[in-house]
Amino acid sequence: MIRFGIAGIPLTSKGRTFIESVEDANMLGLNALEVQLLRVNVEERTAIEYSGLTPRDNEQSIIVNVLRQDSDGNYQSVGIDTVIEEDDIVQELFWNMARNYDELETGGKLARELDVQLSLHAPYYMDLLDDGEVGDKSRNHLHWSMIIGKAMMAKRVITHTGFYKKTKKESLAKAVDVFGDLAKELPADRKYPVIGAETSGKPDIFGTVQETIALAKKVKDIEPILNFAHVHSLGGGSLIEVKDFSEVISEFRKYAKGDLYTEFAGVDYEDNTELKLTAIKHGDLKFETLTEALLDYDGDLTLISMSPLLEHDAQYMDLIYLRTLSRKFQRKPQVKKAA
Repeated sequence: MIRFGIAGIPLTSKGRTFIESVEDANMLGLNALEVQLLRVNVEERTAIEYSGLTPRDNEQSIIVNVLRQDSDGNYQSVGIDTVIEEDDIVQELFWNMARNYDELETGGKLARELDVQLSLHAPYYMDLLDDGEVGDKSRNHLHWSMIIGKAMMAKRVITHTGFYKKTKKESLAKAVDVFGDLAKELPADRKYPVIGAETSGKPDIFGTVQETIALAKKVKDIEPILNFAHVHSLGGGSLIEVKDFSEVISEFRKYAKGDLYTEFAGVDYEDNTELKLTAIKHGDLKFETLTEALLDYDGDLTLISMSPLLEHDAQYMDLIYLRTLSRKFQRKPQVKKAA
């Protein structure tokens, strides 16, 4: 099965919430939705007013962590599966798309009823390779994204990795450590989403095809995310022929967690650097060529529109794929003439 979906709130959606996005994606005939964790604010405060409650009881915010003093007086995380004590400190996440855990769970259940497969994209500015404050903040945001993804029953949480530090070899080693630690802390067998590391479209950001695959090889719980526009840009226009698409799909498929998760848009690029994403009819990255490569693909695959036209291009991709598939079945088999 090939699922078609969008990254973000449908442009035609009148509402701006998570639940409304699920409903609207379904109404548009789409069966995948990549929710984006944007415009979030996290505050740390004393927990007196929440004493005796669990984080899920709170209706005003999404409590993503509870900190409690240990025997030495240092505050340590005790997670969210606990009853809050008055001397605790809570970390509250405020998000315009969902106010609390009830709304996350309601949206997740609705998505399953409507057969809309959910994924969640962590905040876009992430530098998990940084050794300072930016790195700590990025790792916290990915941790919180995993908690929210679990609550909404998302299949995967997708993230960018960050800027290279010193050498590319050292950057890969750092990425293995960061993703490995998070995968152990929030494992799939406890119903946390799969962590997806996305390919990069810029030469100063970690995420070539080779690096993303190497990361998946070294951390078995990590899934490489194939963004065709990023790969095309970083390769200076590397996806032109059917075989180009087929080869990269074959590489990523080896490490897919069920369906192969991909993202597509048109793209403007220069000197192996992505400049901006565009409508899929624009530029030399052709969706029609990708559909030819998909004709012989015999597994499950998800295609997410990253285009500025979002649902319009998602629906258009679905149409183009069906046209290509129809032509395949209309082709008359060649009959060899008898000698």
